[in-house]
Amino acid sequence: MITTDLAISAVRLQTRRAVALVLLSGILNSFGGLILRHIEGASEWQIVFFRTGALTLGLLVFFFVRSGRRGAGEFLRIGVWGLVGGAFFCVMQTMFIFSLSNTTVANTAFMLSSGPVLTALLARAVLGEKVRRGTWAVLLIALSGIGVMVGDGLVTGNILGDLAALAGAFSFACFVVVLRARHTVDMIPSVVIGGLMATSIAFLATGMDLAVSLPDAGLMVFWGGGLSALVLVFFTIASRHLRGAVLTILLMAEYFLGPFWVWLFIDETPSALALVGGAIVLSGVAGQAYLSMREAERGAH
Repeated sequence: MITTDLAISAVRLQTRRAVALVLLSGILNSFGGLILRHIEGASEWQIVFFRTGALTLGLLVFFFVRSGRRGAGEFLRIGVWGLVGGAFFCVMQTMFIFSLSNTTVANTAFMLSSGPVLTALLARAVLGEKVRRGTWAVLLIALSGIGVMVGDGLVTGNILGDLAALAGAFSFACFVVVLRARHTVDMIPSVVIGGLMATSIAFLATGMDLAVSLPDAGLMVFWGGGLSALVLVFFTIASRHLRGAVLTILLMAEYFLGPFWVWLFIDETPSALALVGGAIVLSGVAGQAYLSMREAERGAH
């Protein structure tokens, strides 16, 4: 009996730590838009190069510290799926920067929040995962919110940034589906390869011109190699102890805080239509997460 109580206490402690790590991940990640707004002279491709390059280096160090000698072998195990996942990660990182540069932080955040919704649709099409009737309803709600935000982009002239964010959300969904298809393999090497792809493409797209100011370089390296790398490490650790639906709800803190920081510090305010569309998308994502938790609870009994 004592052993059972200790085991339950240990699981609860792990869960609490995982919740804290995911919340911290969302909070740290929410500062990305504010950081980009303080980068003064670097172009989008230069930002992709420095940020993603620093992120990739940080993940590579973490991976080999954790994996030791077997790390090189893990790169060989990812196979073609791993390369495909890396390509989607490359697109996701690139579109994120281009979206932030061409629309408001709020529009980017709300569009990216549709990632779990798009993942559910794509998992149904590619992996044959079932989508229950109630889930279809919340998916339609979220997709209608995306439609409102695209309409807002057409009105405000931010359509390119909004579409870049939508492309980033779709790439995220594709990346997650690849992870599910290869769930028995450590896919951090796939992320590293995707980071190398993005960095290489950005290097060529800049015309090999990487001349940026020291403050800009410092912000980009800190953003990628510090904040973003730490977020991915925390999320990787926490995801082992929490259900996907719980992770989705906890990460929604990022989508609220990102627009809040730029409103608070630099007075960047999204349009009323964008806020309406964002609220619809977030309600759909929250509804999907709630239904997923209910389904998991029914399966446990």
